[in-house]
Amino acid sequence: MDSQSDREPLTILVVGNGMVSHCLCSKLVGSASMDALENASDGTTGNATDSVSAPRFKIIVVGEERRPAYDRVHLTRYFENRSVDDLLLSDRQWYETRGIELKLGQRVTSVDSDAQTVTTSLGKTISYDRLVLATGSRPFVPPIEGVDNTGVFVYRSIDDVVEIDNFSRNVTSAAVLGGGLLGLEAAKALHDLGVKTHVVEMAPTLMPRQLDSEGAKVLQTEIEKLGIEVHLIKRTERITGGGQQQMLHFDNSDPLTVGMVVISAGIRPNDSLAESCDIETGSRGGFRVDDQLQTSVPKIYAIGECASHNDTIYGLVAPGYQMADVLAENLMAEIQAQRRRKKISAGKARFVSGDRSARLKLLGVDVATLGQPLGEVPNATTISSKTEDTYRKLILSKGRVVGIMAVGEWPEIERVRQAIAAKNRIWKWRLNRFALTGDLWKPSAKAHPAQWPESAIVCSCLRISRGTLTSAQQAGCCTVAALAESTGASTVCGSCKPLLADLVDEPTEPAARPSKGLLVVSFIAIILLTAWLIGPLPYAQTVLELWHRIDFIWRDSFWKQVTGYALLGISGLALLLPFRKRWKRFAYGNYGLWRTAHGVIGILTLVGLLVHTGMRMGSNFNLLLAVTFLSLNFSGAITGAITSWESRTGGELGMTLRQWKPRLSRVHIYCLWPMPVLLIIHIACVYFY
Repeated sequence: MDSQSDREPLTILVVGNGMVSHCLCSKLVGSASMDALENASDGTTGNATDSVSAPRFKIIVVGEERRPAYDRVHLTRYFENRSVDDLLLSDRQWYETRGIELKLGQRVTSVDSDAQTVTTSLGKTISYDRLVLATGSRPFVPPIEGVDNTGVFVYRSIDDVVEIDNFSRNVTSAAVLGGGLLGLEAAKALHDLGVKTHVVEMAPTLMPRQLDSEGAKVLQTEIEKLGIEVHLIKRTERITGGGQQQMLHFDNSDPLTVGMVVISAGIRPNDSLAESCDIETGSRGGFRVDDQLQTSVPKIYAIGECASHNDTIYGLVAPGYQMADVLAENLMAEIQAQRRRKKISAGKARFVSGDRSARLKLLGVDVATLGQPLGEVPNATTISSKTEDTYRKLILSKGRVVGIMAVGEWPEIERVRQAIAAKNRIWKWRLNRFALTGDLWKPSAKAHPAQWPESAIVCSCLRISRGTLTSAQQAGCCTVAALAESTGASTVCGSCKPLLADLVDEPTEPAARPSKGLLVVSFIAIILLTAWLIGPLPYAQTVLELWHRIDFIWRDSFWKQVTGYALLGISGLALLLPFRKRWKRFAYGNYGLWRTAHGVIGILTLVGLLVHTGMRMGSNFNLLLAVTFLSLNFSGAITGAITSWESRTGGELGMTLRQWKPRLSRVHIYCLWPMPVLLIIHIACVYFY
């Protein structure tokens, strides 16, 4: 148990006020609000407002820049209207209303882990109970002569882009040192300012960390069409001149003269605080952290670009957000344990690895790298497709696509992303189509849900059409959650969530993975039903036959009663399963599990009927009962097979499956309704006639 009193707020000090820091704060105060609401519902003390403003913890954020957190990924948007406020993730009032103490314009210079305090550049000392280092990264400036000249800039912060904007008004040309993601973003900014732009890269290709040589060539061609000159295999030795006349000297070619220079040659983790408190660092820098994001020093954590996890530094914001999620969950669990006077143990949430996928538009060219990089997939195979202005490459492992790289427009890319997330198998004929056309699916299969007919079913569980969803969207439901609340779509099995996300243009979640178990039991049921076409099982001709020891089950009245009541019990159990879908408070297991269970029970009823009748249909009333029972199972088996496949398909086939599923479900229900009456009559006839 932490020695701190459970009534004294835990102080969480966050060093750094970037995008990842802001995400962590949002998660913490959001979790605190939910915690307070739960407390109110179970009668414990506290309310949502108290939980946000001064609950069981207090958040202090120290930021080196004078502005609150802003969107560093999209710095080029500043040039659209020259508004800094448009880039802010939240204003100062957001922090104030959530009880977050924001200290800007100062940096932490040292950490005393024994005293649990930090010292800032303003000479202030701040105490903490838990310290989170979210110091981000700093731009890498090559150690070359002249980088300090007037007219030479880095591209990293709002202040940088403001200075670049002001200086560019007096020059006609500029050079960007660096042909990676950041360098091309800087080149876009300069190009949009109307400046003749040169991109200088020391590697043989652009974006050498993300693209192979073929993809990089396509990207270079498209960029050069805009009038941007690309200089590859150019190592800058020094920069001479100054002001509005800069000369770049290379080790292997003539100098290049431009009006200004922007350095965007990569980043380095900002781990300067490691030395002051003996925090271990990775081989490439960064605070070394474990799966709970804790550093080598107790009660000190690191997230984002300053963290080294398994000796990996992530230079993208998405892994930083994943880290913030994990750390927020563990900190809240620790606070909960403290409140309940329980022993505080290591957090259960783990950061295993970060998503290094990227989708962006560089100088008007779509570039995407999704899934696993080629070098990290053992025994991988690749297949590519290239045209004059597009390049697409699939990375395959055991018949499944695990990663891609793409340059240029690719309408299928969202569906490919879903296939990667769901680990779907890509069949040989699709790969052949990809090699020939660059597409994995037929054109009709790529239709966006917004282009479906109004009557097309999107949510087959509740039979909700695209027209209904579009009407709800026009009425103000602009998120998946809002559409679900308004129409009920996706609230049953959730497999249509990616389609809803496409409609409202949200980042798409992977579709609920279709149940293989349901598919298997559905086919087994179909095979058993087909067996009834063979005809009844024969009776033994003599008592000496081995078969005589088996066929007594449907000859002997006692055993017919035993099998009949067993069949009745199994059928009654099947009747209870649909309540899992309609009883929202019952949340044990997922829908895939219960659907599979429903299918298994259906198979048991078929086996029970076989044992009870020997596959004899009977006549008159018994024939009606048998036909109804088999129709019930046949419609259920076909519905199960369609359910297993509908989220794997799109376009015309997907629409057809979603159209027929509710129809077959109704047939299944129509066959079910008379069953209780028919069974009661059947039992009465057996006992009283």
